[in-house]
Amino acid sequence: MANNEVGTILPIKELSSICREKGVLFHTDAVQAVGKIKVDIQELGVDMLSISGHKFHAPKGIGALYVRKGINLEPLIHGGKQESGIRAGTENVPAIVGLGKAAELATYTLRDSDRIRVLRDKLEEGIR
Repeated sequence: MANNEVGTILPIKELSSICREKGVLFHTDAVQAVGKIKVDIQELGVDMLSISGHKFHAPKGIGALYVRKGINLEPLIHGGKQESGIRAGTENVPAIVGLGKAAELATYTLRDSDRIRVLRDKLEEGIR
């Protein structure tokens, strides 16, 4: 979705739309985007989206996968029925709470994203 080195933001909404027209599921890696730019899953139209908490100051080792309603994933680890039957094993509740709080706090940093986008565009234009 976004490149953390040069700030490139991919046209996820358009790519998702093309995939949907062709009947192809679309997953986007939003690890570098969450907490830095607005990420609206409904607006993007993605089928799946993954994030990693440590990129926006949540505990290391916690992430999340959004899966659009109606998509059935096959479990990789069989056993218990945790995480809607997708993955067996006890959830790390403190890390989950930390992820939620970090996501809440990350919304405050989004105020800077427009200013940073202008600076990135100036830098990119100057390099060309």
